[in-house]
Amino acid sequence: MENILKHIQKNPLLQEITNKVKAKQNIYINNTNEDNALLVLLSLYKKLNQTFFIVTPNLYTSQLVYDKLSRVLEKDQVNFYPQDEFLTNELLVSSNEFRLERINTIDKIINHNPRIVVVNLYGILKPLFNKNKWSQAMMTIRKGNQYNIQELKETLINLGYNHQYTVEKIGDFAIRGGILDIFPINTDNPYRLDFFGDEVDVIKTFDLDSQRSIDQVNEFRITPMTDFFYDDQEFNILKEKIKLHIEDLNLSEDSLKQVDDDLQKLSQRDELDRLSRYLPFMTEKHTTLLDLADNAHTFFLDYHRILDQNQILIEEIKEWYEQANDYPKMRFNLLYDFLEVDRLTSIKIDYLDFFYKEKFPYTYSIFGESVTTYNENLEYFFNDLEKNKNKLTHVLAFQDEKYMHEFAKLLKNKNIEYILNKQIKSNAINLILDDQVFNFHSRTFETKVITEEALRKRSIQRKRGDYISVYKRSTKLSGINDLKPGDYVVHYHYGIGKFLEIKTMTFGQQETDYIHIEYQDKDKLYITLDAIDQIHKYSASEGFSPKLSKIGGKSWSKAKERVRKQVQEIADQLIDLYSRREKSQGFSYENFPDLENEFSETFEYIETQDQVKTIEEVFKDMNKTTPMDRLICGDVGFGKTEVALRAAFKAVLNKKQVSYLAPTTVLSKQHYETFKNRMTDFGINVKLINRFISSKEQKQVLQGIKSGHIDILIGTHRLLSKDIEFKDLGLLIIDEEQRFGVLHKERIKEMKVNIDVLSLSATPIPRTLNMAIMGVKNMSLLETAPENRYPVQTYVLERNKIILRDAIERELARKGQVFYLFNRVSQIDFIADQIQDIVPYAKIGIAHGQMSKNQLENIIDQFINQELDVLISTTIIETGIDIPNANTLIVHDADMLGLSQLYQIRGRVGRSNKIAYAYLMYEKNKRLTPEAEKRLKVIKEFTELGSGFKIALRDLSIRGAGDVLGKEQSGFIDSVGIDMYMKILEEEIHKVQGKEIESTENKGVKAKVSKFIDKDYIEDDYIKIEMHKKIKNVRSLKEVVELLSEIKDRFGHYSIDLEIYIYEQLFEYLTKSLDIEKIKDTKSQRVLIVSKESTKKMAGDQIFKSGLDVSKDIRFAYKNEQIHIILDTVNLKKHWLFTMVEFLDKINS
Repeated sequence: MENILKHIQKNPLLQEITNKVKAKQNIYINNTNEDNALLVLLSLYKKLNQTFFIVTPNLYTSQLVYDKLSRVLEKDQVNFYPQDEFLTNELLVSSNEFRLERINTIDKIINHNPRIVVVNLYGILKPLFNKNKWSQAMMTIRKGNQYNIQELKETLINLGYNHQYTVEKIGDFAIRGGILDIFPINTDNPYRLDFFGDEVDVIKTFDLDSQRSIDQVNEFRITPMTDFFYDDQEFNILKEKIKLHIEDLNLSEDSLKQVDDDLQKLSQRDELDRLSRYLPFMTEKHTTLLDLADNAHTFFLDYHRILDQNQILIEEIKEWYEQANDYPKMRFNLLYDFLEVDRLTSIKIDYLDFFYKEKFPYTYSIFGESVTTYNENLEYFFNDLEKNKNKLTHVLAFQDEKYMHEFAKLLKNKNIEYILNKQIKSNAINLILDDQVFNFHSRTFETKVITEEALRKRSIQRKRGDYISVYKRSTKLSGINDLKPGDYVVHYHYGIGKFLEIKTMTFGQQETDYIHIEYQDKDKLYITLDAIDQIHKYSASEGFSPKLSKIGGKSWSKAKERVRKQVQEIADQLIDLYSRREKSQGFSYENFPDLENEFSETFEYIETQDQVKTIEEVFKDMNKTTPMDRLICGDVGFGKTEVALRAAFKAVLNKKQVSYLAPTTVLSKQHYETFKNRMTDFGINVKLINRFISSKEQKQVLQGIKSGHIDILIGTHRLLSKDIEFKDLGLLIIDEEQRFGVLHKERIKEMKVNIDVLSLSATPIPRTLNMAIMGVKNMSLLETAPENRYPVQTYVLERNKIILRDAIERELARKGQVFYLFNRVSQIDFIADQIQDIVPYAKIGIAHGQMSKNQLENIIDQFINQELDVLISTTIIETGIDIPNANTLIVHDADMLGLSQLYQIRGRVGRSNKIAYAYLMYEKNKRLTPEAEKRLKVIKEFTELGSGFKIALRDLSIRGAGDVLGKEQSGFIDSVGIDMYMKILEEEIHKVQGKEIESTENKGVKAKVSKFIDKDYIEDDYIKIEMHKKIKNVRSLKEVVELLSEIKDRFGHYSIDLEIYIYEQLFEYLTKSLDIEKIKDTKSQRVLIVSKESTKKMAGDQIFKSGLDVSKDIRFAYKNEQIHIILDTVNLKKHWLFTMVEFLDKINS
């Protein structure tokens, strides 16, 4: 892009504009378009090297401009400042991504080099603290500096950070003894401070999943987590000011109560996004975003629409002030007056001529046109080129060097002169290698830039804006079983109880941690953490509450027995199916690396790690002679279809046909479009068969599939009809197999015999299921969200006509569509009429489960084809439909839905490059049940991948287990909990396979030592249980060293008692592994007696040598055909376990 800008900067008109901007003159530019306007802005920015604010009419346009500029500028040169466009509504909660984006931008403006800031109109009008207060709030923490931990904790709370026991997401901090963990904005990993007294001794980054340290650093920055931050003294001043302010207002009781509630929330630093309306009461020195940068320039892009938007804003605030409730009498200073801001020196840009010339001393017209997308219609392109070759400088910008040289040959063959050079020559055709470009055509600058994307049919992967709030990682299902007091647990022998606490008890001289569980009739059970493997968190279907088991009762063993009987059938079926497939002969596919690489390059996104791994697994299966049968589970939008495309492509290259079976007509049509778009360029013939296809076309398809002319056939259950005969079917892809009926499933079974089968499921499954059936069913899990996917902006609020209207109008204004979820069929027509009254010009459709299948599919088809603006629907939209153009979701009664339902429904939006919105509403003035309120608050954490996300994922994974094993299993899963069910399934599979079932009891020799973790060292019960489990699972001295390193890293210096406890657990494992029968303790010796069987297998000379290597205090004796390992303890400087474990580990390895 640099060379293009240098070329443009030579233009005399641009030089004149540059001088006027430099001199801080008011300028008006018109008759242009967005690309030309941005080109001018970029040229000015590169020339002046000062901060530029680009103001757009709304959030949507600011996102588009930011994405476009991010293509052509480096990460540190452009920032996004998205301000929510709801000013007067009463939000219960809203997700925090926009706020983090804004704070990150403020940080960059105040503390870094000049940059471009893209901001919507609301963003420059909202009051902010002044630059001085922001500067004081930003801290750099340095190694070697002194900080009082208690004061630091208070500062972090004042700045909006959450005090947690473990850091899980941006904005959390945790203190454990002399260690402080914190996850500030604008960093990939959180930081860990290790204090020595008040001095920061070490600073490290650490991994969120493992909680282990990564690298040492010398310093890092902390910025506020909110744009409304204050300490207790400032809050008290605010309180006094408000008291004085309301004395003269004569507010009603309700309004006084609301102000009182607001102050209460402010004291707890809760709901700060909504309550930032109080900011002007806290300080008279508030300001706008534009005042935070020194020597900056402001550009209003699409100026007349900004004026229109400002008028809408004025009306909205007026409407709020005039409503019946007198709370707005507080006269909150919600926004600055635009006219005040507009008076500042600025550059106004309009795409047409709006006759504002008399207002501005300097007006320039920059005539711009849009660039044609040629889609490889090169004759059309050459004609264009011929017409304009002497009038314009042409720049053809390529991303693919190979394609650039191919194109150069085409020009040469046409006798068209061109220049292949980095420097751009005027009035010539220039070919350059540059992927950081957008198309534009400016008559004023006599230049036309055409990207490779505009020349080719194939879309090219473009860099999106670098948002700080994209999913950096996805919470894996393994991390969702955090145990809290009050949670249900399942014990292998005693059944379902309630976890109360971890209790340390002393017997003799040994202290031991016990898990305290309550059973029926308040019976209590104390279980040593030695037996931790026998306990699981109880998880079942959402809303299911189990009955506590009775200690000594028979109901638990009966429940287990019922499950075992069910599971035996499943185990038999799985193994029978597996062994039959292993014996059957399939087709071994060849690799075509060049073509396969070329096909993979047509994928518009970067593959996630899980996708790469899954594609490798699928290809490995296809290369074998045994037929593939693999299930791929992954959330909506996590990339299952891409895996299917790669497999289908490989099959066709091997002259095999592919059948893709989808559960609904709508989905079959969507998959057909996807496959056709990707495959056609490679000469692959893709066809569709469903009820919308005419009889004549169906006949042609049947002939084509029989003759082998059709490579890939996509359809609904119509594909299962007997009249469809493939010439050579190699691969069957089944989407959501659980959604097909019994007869269809039988037909699928018949088809599966000797062909490769790939099944896709959008419901996640528990990892325990994957482990339980590993070796008898091949599964791949897609658990990672695609990179740079922006989280859905989620708002939880009272239902309100103004907000409904605004939300729908905003979506329609950006040519999008709206899902409106209403879950009562009896009243759905009434709601549709209400919505029609609110937005009279919107085209509205209705979808619900009482419609016939054909009616329903017709409506959804209309919605996909953008014939409808708003689809009012029941939860029938929960699964399967992919409509990237629908990016606003409104849920009528969000408090009535379960978390996993809300999670799946919200997955309908946010599937494109537009930022998506979800408005979760509840009835106005409705007193929410504590459970519903808690649920709604948890919902916002979906976007932060917090607990709400985990709960929903857990519930869905249980549903997914039912999908894999059969719906009828749900009741059995609920009766014992998902983890116990999986344990029993694993046992039964091992039994059928003739494998030994590993005992849950540890049969090793025990040493008398304390087995506890001091509550002052690790306070949180869940973390304590996690560490006990890790200790229980050590299997070698190397693992002990690693675990001690992790413990020191996460919690600080550990006690000798904890170290001895870890060595004792390894001692138990090693004595079991080596079949040591017992231990004899005397004052001066520890003697281990090896069993007769094990003694026969041991190599005496090796053992003797290992003993000498470890310690001179180790001796051996041979009595009654058994080896005795004798450790003299009198001269040992440390606990005898350290020496004995070192020796046992050596002979065990």
